[in-house]
Amino acid sequence: MVTSHEVQRQLKTIGAEFRFWGKSELRELEHILIPGEHIMYCMNGRYEGGFAMLCITNQRIVLIDKKPFYLTLEDIRYDMVSEVDFNQRLIDATIQICTLNKKVWFTVFKAKLLRKATAYIQNRVMEFRQQHMMQPQQATSSLPYIQIPTEPATTAVSSFQHRITNPYTKMPLMMRRRVSRFYGDALN
Repeated sequence: MVTSHEVQRQLKTIGAEFRFWGKSELRELEHILIPGEHIMYCMNGRYEGGFAMLCITNQRIVLIDKKPFYLTLEDIRYDMVSEVDFNQRLIDATIQICTLNKKVWFTVFKAKLLRKATAYIQNRVMEFRQQHMMQPQQATSSLPYIQIPTEPATTAVSSFQHRITNPYTKMPLMMRRRVSRFYGDALN
């Protein structure tokens, strides 16, 4: 847990100032942030549930909606983000963050700030994807492979190696070869 002084110091360094709206979300922010997490962008706006605060840190994206009788938190890690869309109109701008199971849109009046935040999110997502792509290349010798034997030329199946690990869980997959029900008729 981070102290309120640390949150205020981080907000002051990025130039985020909340005078009227967002005080309750700011008080909640000190309970959400973990030690070592730095706020990069923080802004007030609205989403499908009403007024909220979008806080973009170096580790995740947090949407905080604090009302008198309920609290809504959306915690989106950068490795979960599949798509980031930015849309600017005359008065406001909207960001839409898509993951595998949900879409979060957030609208603000500070279009330039949201555009910078969108670029930051896109860079962080690309960094996480590059790290994820580099890990299998570094550990290729330790991953098990399965060799699929060559079939006769009549079936036109070639030999290849297939990595049998799930990239998200790093656990081996059980792979079985499916045989067509017409396979026996092709041999006769």
